[in-house]
Amino acid sequence: MKDWRALKDWTGILGIGVIAIGLVVGSAFTGWTAVPLSMLATGLALLVVWGITHRQEVGVFLGLRSTQTNANILVAVAAMAVILVLVNVVAVRYDLRLDLTEEGLFTLSPQTRQLVQGLVQPVKVWVVTTAPDPNLREQLERYRRLNPNRFQFEFVDPNRDPLTIQRLQVTQNNTLVVEAGESRQQLPQPPAPDLESKLTPVLSKVVNRGELLAYFVQGHGEVGLEAREGAPTLAQAAAALGQEGYRVEPLNLVQAEIPEDANVLVLAGPQRALFPGEVEKLQDYLAKGGRLLLLIGPRVDAGLDPLLEEWGVVLGDDILIEVSSVSQLLGTGPAVALVTTYGDHPITAPLAAQRLMTLFPLARSVETEAREGIQATPLLRTGPQSWGETSPELERGPLQFDPDQDKPGPLTLGVALTRRLDTDPEQGSGSRQEARLVVIGNVNFALNGNLRQQGNRDLFLNTLNWLTEQTEQISIRPKSLTDRRLTLTGQNFRWLVLGSTVLLPLAALGSGAALWWQRR
Repeated sequence: MKDWRALKDWTGILGIGVIAIGLVVGSAFTGWTAVPLSMLATGLALLVVWGITHRQEVGVFLGLRSTQTNANILVAVAAMAVILVLVNVVAVRYDLRLDLTEEGLFTLSPQTRQLVQGLVQPVKVWVVTTAPDPNLREQLERYRRLNPNRFQFEFVDPNRDPLTIQRLQVTQNNTLVVEAGESRQQLPQPPAPDLESKLTPVLSKVVNRGELLAYFVQGHGEVGLEAREGAPTLAQAAAALGQEGYRVEPLNLVQAEIPEDANVLVLAGPQRALFPGEVEKLQDYLAKGGRLLLLIGPRVDAGLDPLLEEWGVVLGDDILIEVSSVSQLLGTGPAVALVTTYGDHPITAPLAAQRLMTLFPLARSVETEAREGIQATPLLRTGPQSWGETSPELERGPLQFDPDQDKPGPLTLGVALTRRLDTDPEQGSGSRQEARLVVIGNVNFALNGNLRQQGNRDLFLNTLNWLTEQTEQISIRPKSLTDRRLTLTGQNFRWLVLGSTVLLPLAALGSGAALWWQRR
């Protein structure tokens, strides 16, 4: 009898042990086969036997207040565990992600989504590296999820697969190769946070088209295309155009004719008037279906009156002043026009959809007059708390709206115009059907330092892409990682070392000594 009582006392512990072993075997080794299920059943049976043989003790134990309290805690813990498991199951099944970064660095831009989802042929990105970056893999996986049937990627170790490396013609480690059919292009492997801003332009260039030519008219004090220290240039704009698949070339209309391969002409910030012969060349170019972008700042006579008169464009003799609360909040001066209202046009539709602001330091208004056969669409409108200042002595006195002389806001500072051409049907579908002209009363928004402000870069690139009919390129581009590094001078570093190693410890010791003196 004594042995039987000892055995029945151990049935509970034995049952718990058998159940634990069954759970481990079933979940980690064999799966839920007959063996672990039998062990679970045996363990439960042993627990039932223990409960029956110790029902009196169980009753007393369950009646204790401490047992009820512990049971409540156990139920709460079990409920929390169930909730966590359910949350993980939902997260794995539906792959929900939330990007909490200020610039949305872990969310693909509208341009990338539009490009990848619209792929008409398979594209593969080869990552040639001996040390695969898991963050880069995660970034590429975001691309693949947009269009898993047309976008693939693969990491290749050059030491293990030399044949693929030879076919891809890669000579350096850490290289990305974008391949679509017979078209292929390489780029150095960027850091994972910069992948989208580097990869998407190359992907677009490979799948969409070849190189486009953008000629920038020079010879009248226009803004230069190359970076120069201390001078405003369009170097960043030219680089951005290169990423979009454009080749940027200067053009002097006095020395040369407009090349036949020109996809678009840009006249950016002339400081002196063009010669009449140059203006006639621009008019003839537009009459043949040319594409022209005019960026003309205030207080400049570019000598374009015949062309502007033909197209019904009037450049205002004013400087746009902005005194809204948004301007004060941003800390921009009153001579920086802020635009949050856009016209109904493909160029500005992405900006309006994303509610992106554009900034124009020192801008002039642009108005239009009706011309037969020409359709004009306002692109950029200032706010109601702006006006066109006509005073020639802007720098002297305080800025104040004069209803007798100044133009009340809102004002337009950018327009897009089209004119249908009488084309010969026998010329085929390759001939242009219309001429396109965009006039913006400002060039500073595209200069280095201003181009990356808010939506300025997207406005500039969208304008060029609309002029050249690259409508699939009109979008909001990937964001660049903001450099938030703290740069210390030598003096700053010495103060930092002195403060952390001497001043702070002395302050702590002084506080302790003062406290001791007060309490002694």
